[in-house]
Amino acid sequence: MKRAKQWFTIIGPGIAVAATGVGAGDMVAAAVSGAKFGTLVLWAAIFGAVLKFVLNEGIARWQLATGKTLLEGWSHYFGRWVSIYFLIYLLLWSFIVAGALIAACGLAAHAIFPEFSVSVWGIIHSLLAVLLILIGRYALFETLMKFFIGMMFLVMVSCALWIQPGWMDMFHHLLIPTIP
Repeated sequence: MKRAKQWFTIIGPGIAVAATGVGAGDMVAAAVSGAKFGTLVLWAAIFGAVLKFVLNEGIARWQLATGKTLLEGWSHYFGRWVSIYFLIYLLLWSFIVAGALIAACGLAAHAIFPEFSVSVWGIIHSLLAVLLILIGRYALFETLMKFFIGMMFLVMVSCALWIQPGWMDMFHHLLIPTIP
């Protein structure tokens, strides 16, 4: 038991980072694609995961080799306008994504507990997020992330086993790309 706890302590930060790579948009896109095309585009999910890994690996290597972030490198090589453009993009993106996440949390909670409106549930989730930030403990965040990632994994595997996909078709579509 002690060894398992040490192992989870070591991989905990990696799990938290990996969770940011599989976002809500990925889950929704995968679910919609799966409902519409079945396992026909399963290869695309694998390709996307590999592409994310390659890009993140390259960015990490750049930062370790140069001691600069990717944005610092872009600003140095392409000029200051890159930083200004990125700042504008980041501000817009942050507000749009924040609004979408508030609405998504509110909608999901309302679907399960319709006693409150989507807006009220969105506000409740926002306040809980602010509380988590104010508490400011990384260990709490990491523990919550591990729990939710574990739950997400179990739910996804359970759903896959429950719907009983054609395993041969699934492996075929994993190995041979097909565009519907």
